[in-house]
Amino acid sequence: MNRSSNGTITLLDSPTPFPARRKSHVIQIFRFGVVGIINTVVDLSVLNILIFVTHTGQTGTMFAVFKTVAFAAAVLNSYLMNRSWTFRRAADKHHIVEGAQFLFISLLGAVVNVGTSSYVATYMHPRWGIHMKAWPSFAALVGTAFSLGFNFIGYKFWVFSHRTPSEP
Repeated sequence: MNRSSNGTITLLDSPTPFPARRKSHVIQIFRFGVVGIINTVVDLSVLNILIFVTHTGQTGTMFAVFKTVAFAAAVLNSYLMNRSWTFRRAADKHHIVEGAQFLFISLLGAVVNVGTSSYVATYMHPRWGIHMKAWPSFAALVGTAFSLGFNFIGYKFWVFSHRTPSEP
């Protein structure tokens, strides 16, 4: 049990009190959500610009190619924003290692994202009153939803982890 200078008593020898850690997690989740919204705008914009410019790619192989390009643009934006704003980079981790880990998690997330969205765009027919021209965007949003949780956990607990190495 420790008594701080302001008179509060803590039971654990923790560097950050539990309510402060909880607040930090909530802030990170909020920021991750904001970055995710921005990334979704980047993703959908690139996807729809490619479809509009080429007059193809609403389904099939070209959709998967365009979705991959759009996803890559969003991942680059995601790395820059999450590294500097959401999680802050771990000072003790080399930026090449951090970037490689981010890319690894993002590629796994891409498999989920592109695979899911391609399946919806190609094998499911427009439903719920969604127009055929809007279906690729809907499919992309489904892919985004499936990869969101996986990416947050990977980024927070592995890529931008601030854990110190344990002593031997």
